[in-house]
Amino acid sequence: MTKERFEFLFEEYKADRLSQEDWEELRMAIREGFHNAWLQDDFWQILKRGGMHETWTPDLEESVWRQIMKGRHPAVMVEEEEIPAVSMNRSVLNRKRVIRYSAVAASLLIITVLLWLFRPVTKQAVSVAAIRVARNDVHPGGDKAILTLADGTRIELDSVRNGQIARQGAATFNKSNGTLSISLAAIPRAESGEGADEAFISTPRGGQYQLILPDGSKVWLNSASTLRFPTGFKGKERSVQLSGEGYFEIAKNAGMPFSVTVNHMKVKVLGTHFNTMAYPDEKTINTTLLEGAVEVSEGDLAKRLLPGQQAALNSAGHQLAVGQADIQKAIAWKNGLFEFDHTDLATIMRQLARWYDIEIIYRVTPDKTPLGGSISRNLSLTEVLNLLEANGINHFKVEGKKVFVLP
Repeated sequence: MTKERFEFLFEEYKADRLSQEDWEELRMAIREGFHNAWLQDDFWQILKRGGMHETWTPDLEESVWRQIMKGRHPAVMVEEEEIPAVSMNRSVLNRKRVIRYSAVAASLLIITVLLWLFRPVTKQAVSVAAIRVARNDVHPGGDKAILTLADGTRIELDSVRNGQIARQGAATFNKSNGTLSISLAAIPRAESGEGADEAFISTPRGGQYQLILPDGSKVWLNSASTLRFPTGFKGKERSVQLSGEGYFEIAKNAGMPFSVTVNHMKVKVLGTHFNTMAYPDEKTINTTLLEGAVEVSEGDLAKRLLPGQQAALNSAGHQLAVGQADIQKAIAWKNGLFEFDHTDLATIMRQLARWYDIEIIYRVTPDKTPLGGSISRNLSLTEVLNLLEANGINHFKVEGKKVFVLP
């Protein structure tokens, strides 16, 4: 292997973009040993940036290097071998300082744990316990949804083959690996949208799905969400209704604006990228704009958003506020992550309940210590709970699909 090839694979590894085949190639190169000096230097630079070089021990280094030599892919947590505890002399106090990539398996494991150790408001020392993965675990959600046609026909999208799955009037429904697309054989001739056939797609708890509407607009649905849409846009406006959470990339059409109705909120756009979250168990309905422009309204209240802004509607008080958004946090779910910043445990557990399809039972008032960091949505429930417990404050017990929050 050339040095250039190794450096390319290594950078892809740090960015978490390696395929299984490329991972095996990189692992074999590391086994050869002649790159070790370069890896060690890069690794120590990462430790210094994370403030961990003072507590790094030879025993811990040997233990985590054994993991990479066993051929564990970066996405896999330690299952059999315990990693010695790491005592931290200081907390990581700022989310921007959390290490977001790994140089070798050793740094990857530490980084994975670190993502849940920092507590932005406190300055107490924390300790990392050994992590084990339960054998009978709750798996993360996946591409699951139900399509309901105008005549009441229900199609479970995760149980049908790819290809054409249904027809409704001039509309054809096609499925392809987690994406449902609607195409029209001919554009219906009508002056008004009244009487247009409608369909809706619903994701269960533990499900997500992507939809391509007849106009080419793309929608990503998060778990426990429903999108109602016409099978052919007609009239002067393209209109859909959403409950739950969805990310939208709207095809431009100045002559036919696009609108999303979410409970009490309406979002009007021409062509733009935005995220809307409206779960009934959340206090606010949030619309976050990534690019373009949208107008958000509720009754007589109306606000125009600029890229990077978020509109939050308090349904109880009918108050509409606009402020700067944390874009990365707002669309983290679409990118396969849980992203938290000064987030309390109860809010975190609501997200876990929707993604893992679990019931949360509190045996104690949930701790309000703000937490922050990123966790892959591909981890099992036990792996996520282990990370939440690492700060020494949170404690959980899992019984089937029930998670008990303990003192």
